[in-house]
Amino acid sequence: MRATYLLIAAAIAASPASALADYVVIAATQAPALYAPGTEISADESLSLPDGARLTLIERSGRMTNLDGAHEGPVPPADTAASGGDDTDWNVLKRLIGSPEASSTVLGAARTGASDIPPPPGVWDVSADSSGPRCVRTGKLTLWRRNADGATSVTLRSAAGRHEGIAWPAGEHRLAVPEQMAREDGRLIVSLGSELRDFDLSVLPDGLGDAPAGRVLAWLAEKDCRRQALALIERLHAGAPVE
Repeated sequence: MRATYLLIAAAIAASPASALADYVVIAATQAPALYAPGTEISADESLSLPDGARLTLIERSGRMTNLDGAHEGPVPPADTAASGGDDTDWNVLKRLIGSPEASSTVLGAARTGASDIPPPPGVWDVSADSSGPRCVRTGKLTLWRRNADGATSVTLRSAAGRHEGIAWPAGEHRLAVPEQMAREDGRLIVSLGSELRDFDLSVLPDGLGDAPAGRVLAWLAEKDCRRQALALIERLHAGAPVE
């Protein structure tokens, strides 16, 4: 998205000022520089956004919301019935938010690198283009590949068992795998023809199934599922369904 800035870091020290913040900017498009990602905003603070600007904010409950310009005034109050209940630990949310000085740990920074693999289109798509930590929902594991020009045979190995000869047809970017392979945390080895991928799977806890998106984002970051966290932020910022 043009003129969009995403800035999410692994950690930030809590400060007295952060204890007063009600919202933190997670993403910004065509917004004034004073609302850059990482900016803390109080509930009574008056914001001035020009026409066409958009901010994505995370609040204490874990709810994430978009605020569109033109806008003058504070952030509209949340519908308490849809806010997700009790507040999330604010420090957990703050550890997701970086500053310009934390550029080495910014989740979105790799998007400027030509050699980096882009995030998958869906939050729960498990990228098979590289190895590393991956986050899934219980019993739901869908592999995703950027290049679907050729067919390949897939073999899966984990503590849950072994599945061989799963066909991944040419032209298909996604492949759903047997649900028992996504029942518990642990190592998953995926053979894609002659290529090998080594995943460290984390399964979404039951308590987060209906949680606000910000809480899911915190869990994704905690488990180091960085591309999936970025996919979640981008989809919410674009107003697209999380799926």
